[in-house]
Amino acid sequence: MYFLGQTLNVFTLGGLALAVGRLVDDSIVELENINRHLAMPGTERRRAVLDAAREVAMPIFSATITTIIVFVPTVFLEGQIKLLFIPLTFTISISLFASFLVSRTVTPLLALKVLQPEKPIDPASRSLRDRVFRFSRRFFERIEEVYQQVIVWALGHRRIVVGGIAATFVASLFLVLAPHFGFKPLIGTEFFPPSDEAQFRINVKAPIGTRIEETERIVRGMESIIRATVHPEELKTIVANVGIPQGRSAVFTSNTGPHSATVQVYLTTADKRARNDREIVNAIRPKFTGQFPGTRYQFVSGGLVSRVINFGSETAIAVEILGYDLATAEALSREVARIMQATEGVADVTVGRDASYPQFEVKVDREKAASVGLTQRDIAQAALFSLNSNASVNPSIFTDPRTGNQYNLVVQLDETYRQTPDDLHRLFVTANDRPVLLSTIAAITQSTGPVEIERKYQQRLVRVAANAVGRDLGSVSEELEGKFRQLPLPAGFSIRLGGQTEQQREAFGSLAFTSLLAVILVYMVLASQFKSLKDPFTIMFSVPMGLIGVFWALYLTDTTLSSTSFMGIIMMVGIVVSNGVLLVEYINELRRHGMPVAEAVPRAGRVRLRPILMTVFATVVGLLPMAFAFGVGTEANQPLAIAVIGGLLVSTFFTLVLIPTLYVIFEERFPRAIGDDARHP
Repeated sequence: MYFLGQTLNVFTLGGLALAVGRLVDDSIVELENINRHLAMPGTERRRAVLDAAREVAMPIFSATITTIIVFVPTVFLEGQIKLLFIPLTFTISISLFASFLVSRTVTPLLALKVLQPEKPIDPASRSLRDRVFRFSRRFFERIEEVYQQVIVWALGHRRIVVGGIAATFVASLFLVLAPHFGFKPLIGTEFFPPSDEAQFRINVKAPIGTRIEETERIVRGMESIIRATVHPEELKTIVANVGIPQGRSAVFTSNTGPHSATVQVYLTTADKRARNDREIVNAIRPKFTGQFPGTRYQFVSGGLVSRVINFGSETAIAVEILGYDLATAEALSREVARIMQATEGVADVTVGRDASYPQFEVKVDREKAASVGLTQRDIAQAALFSLNSNASVNPSIFTDPRTGNQYNLVVQLDETYRQTPDDLHRLFVTANDRPVLLSTIAAITQSTGPVEIERKYQQRLVRVAANAVGRDLGSVSEELEGKFRQLPLPAGFSIRLGGQTEQQREAFGSLAFTSLLAVILVYMVLASQFKSLKDPFTIMFSVPMGLIGVFWALYLTDTTLSSTSFMGIIMMVGIVVSNGVLLVEYINELRRHGMPVAEAVPRAGRVRLRPILMTVFATVVGLLPMAFAFGVGTEANQPLAIAVIGGLLVSTFFTLVLIPTLYVIFEERFPRAIGDDARHP
């Protein structure tokens, strides 16, 4: 991390937490094999350690490289997702490489000095230690014996095994593809899992023209509801910001006038609350219904982290209406908002543009203005200074000669001369040191218009924002897009979904390409290690078995398929093949010593069962704290851990049966001779 310029943050620490279980896998395999060789009668201690280390050198190296190589394609990720996951991949890859070095150097030396051969246990001993050892030995021997019988049965019923597992895989795909068949989504999709930042905000907009005193009364009513709904131990403080402040600080507020306000609610940390921030917001939202007629409000969960991840978008759903004409855009935005409000799972629908804000239009007669030596800039600046002062544009600075302190000298008409529309007509503009009445050189009319005009792609833009409540973002976005396609659009206008929807699709496209590239790289690495194309092809069937576990784990835990869980699938690809590597490599090892295929496969399965189970459970246990999201701020990596655990457990179960079966099928279809010369041609 020091040489790569990385810091300790949620993702680097999350990478270390993810790698904890996998770090010990190489040493587990090494120690288990050394212990097995030491138990062989007549084997010299040093020779047993060397033979055991040599025997697992290739599978350990292959397992480590395949786990690391899946992260190489992350350099091809695009957008925000790349910035989020690059630190995680760095920490996992470097820690795994260090673990491999330790397993190949430190572990055998310590085993040579410390590890003692297993001593026979007296069958008549009644000590607790001996009884536990006898029970554990009988238990594991029974499991190994049953597993060997399962392999023998599977080899005799290959069609049932392969067909049953294939059917299970196809059925599991339905969990993800259900919407394509017209069913309700069983596994939702979203860009990034929400995190509890212990705060939320309410953007309030009263009817256009509401005085600031009335807006403040509405905000006080909202505060009273919040305090009555949020438990005292959950609430920290409430900060309200009503209207637009004077001076340059107005640039930093999201309020657009005296009719708008923001209510910022700060909560206690997640470990001190029984409810998360979204549950609290969902409890407050229905209590606002009908309490503030004509007032629009929008709940915004999260804080700075959420806005950074969403590229500044405050809500999950952001519909962008692009077009020039203001009146047409206003009508179209109201129709879009109506469609969104009628969609299940969409809440807090708000139109970003305040279109009917009262205003005065000063249309300058350029000929008259030019005749007295005035420009439009002069007239606009004089009107601004008279009504709103020169504090925010060009304040005069006075320096006290005694103290050196500087003060802004602000020029502005007294309040009694800027209260009515007629006061605007009576403004004077100075031209060549002569006062000119504004109404003599300009026509002043009252109208309405937008407070601000936002642009994107060099086009005028209106945003209609909303939150997804009770439904996943992916299904809501697809339903909205279907409705928008049926909406007749005026000429020159277009509608598109931005915000998290845009980020999700970009991230999923990059991650899908990364996953495919990771599978190809793993196959290439295994082919180079086995010096064969058939063995890696057999091992790669572990990957679809892992997908079965991933999909069912997400479904059973009600976890969405997000960028984080997608990253867990990529990580799972590198881990699940390691079990197949251990199994296939030892089958080939036995065949090199002259054992027939029919005997080598069950024998290898029985010998390799224990290290496979040990490494799997070590990895799973290491991921459990992250899967249960213990601690504040761990929600971001929770889907990743759930995906890896589900994929690893189910893949192990199916791989232990499928890989030996496929190995025999491919050997019978494409026979080959494996001897001592086959490894080093």
